[in-house]
Amino acid sequence: MKFIKAAAVVAASAGMLVVGASSAMAAPGGSVARNQVTTATYTVMVLGSYEHDYTVTTNPCDGSVSITGSTPVASGYYTTETLTGSLTNGVISFSSVYDGPYNLGYSYAGNFPVAGGTLGGDYPGTVSQPDTSSTTYANHGQYVSAVGGGSDAAHSCVGMPVGS
Repeated sequence: MKFIKAAAVVAASAGMLVVGASSAMAAPGGSVARNQVTTATYTVMVLGSYEHDYTVTTNPCDGSVSITGSTPVASGYYTTETLTGSLTNGVISFSSVYDGPYNLGYSYAGNFPVAGGTLGGDYPGTVSQPDTSSTTYANHGQYVSAVGGGSDAAHSCVGMPVGS
């Protein structure tokens, strides 16, 4: 009888461990971890005095990035930039073309680690540690609704559970 009672206690304890383990694998708050869009904003200082503000948005579905940027008025002049870029092995590589109103058509290229640090490429510089944020879609339907629906949204992985 004591053996059966001890086995029941072990089985009950094992059941609690399994429940605890599955809760530990879930995202904070007990929900399932979901694919979210991440945005990081950087201050890039080129040649020590030319400031550029870049926002890098990462798509969790395919790892692609989109980059927007400009030089703020506080830097002494203002221009918007058309940027293209990629993210490979923790390094953001980009090329920039000035849209104006100043130095229309001027271009340069560079790269920097996602954590910030040294600017590599055409001109030396530094890159701030990023100010990051992430979407918080509770599920895929919430994402599709928030972006107004459509085929692209329906086929996106945003809001879907993170695969193992």
